[in-house]
Amino acid sequence: MDEREAKEKIRAAIRESKYVWRTVRGISADTGITEETVLQILETADGFLRAYRRNPLGQTLYSTTEKYRRDATWKQKILDAITNKVGV
Repeated sequence: MDEREAKEKIRAAIRESKYVWRTVRGISADTGITEETVLQILETADGFLRAYRRNPLGQTLYSTTEKYRRDATWKQKILDAITNKVGV
């Protein structure tokens, strides 16, 4: 699988999830792509967001700009804007 295909599989895993934010481990499990590759793509490719907050296990959370804009609640968006909680 080339990088373009991997990016699309990662985007699809996030897009089709019921959750706005996903962990590297969860995306890896859904796509069959190694955690190392998922992390590298999430951190370097355009269109992905990293939350400054972490889940209860301390894992970093990721989304796509499309998923965040579409599915994040208005309260979450306002709070994120005020506290600058979304990293790019």
